[in-house]
Amino acid sequence: MRSFRLTVAYDGTEFHGWQVQPGLRTVQGVLEEALDRIGIERRSRVAGAGRTDAGVHAAGQVASFTAGTRLPARAVLALVRRELPADVRVREVAEVEADFHARHRATARRYAYRLLWREHGLWERFAWCPPRVPDGERIERAVREIEGAHDFAAFQASGGGPGGTTCRVFRAGWTGWEAGLRFDVIADHFLYHMVRNIVGTALASAMQADPARHMRDVLNSLSRGAGGVTAPAQGLTLEQVFYGAEARA
Repeated sequence: MRSFRLTVAYDGTEFHGWQVQPGLRTVQGVLEEALDRIGIERRSRVAGAGRTDAGVHAAGQVASFTAGTRLPARAVLALVRRELPADVRVREVAEVEADFHARHRATARRYAYRLLWREHGLWERFAWCPPRVPDGERIERAVREIEGAHDFAAFQASGGGPGGTTCRVFRAGWTGWEAGLRFDVIADHFLYHMVRNIVGTALASAMQADPARHMRDVLNSLSRGAGGVTAPAQGLTLEQVFYGAEARA
């Protein structure tokens, strides 16, 4: 039995998220079907490091599976690429230790959320154009308040899984990109819709007299009702998955 690690990119627009759902097109399902067609004797499901929602994209999703094949990793990569649709790309395949699991071994993930200054036909599948994009300095002041370990209950949507709501955010900040502003955030784990709710709340906070205080008040409230709107899925991309101490470097 051998274990493989995949690095995967996909346009999430036409997918109902990562995780297999009966009768729906999902990234996990498409990958598993492609691997099965090349006959590698897959012995486990393809586990993803991040269970992205419908419409969310990935540039650096990590996935893993076990198989009985004798094919080298480079051959698995070449063969599976031929079987995938245009909106999914396996960027790398590597053989890893037998107990590697993409989700359980991950220590942090980096997401990016892209805002557009104005409507832009080229980017609207991958970014959101809100009614108003605030000044970059004001929206930056808001998100600095979420760095560190906090209870993020105010940013968790209903329907999230069981477990605690405390997360450690290693880095959070806004930068410019060619068509607008981009929010990058690295954390040890994320709650359901957490990044999208942070973005919506940051937009609302930036319109207040003191953006940092408003964001801090929402965070301390532990109430989803205190925050801003949930930003649409299309602006969100899973950019990178970290293992070991990489995220703290």
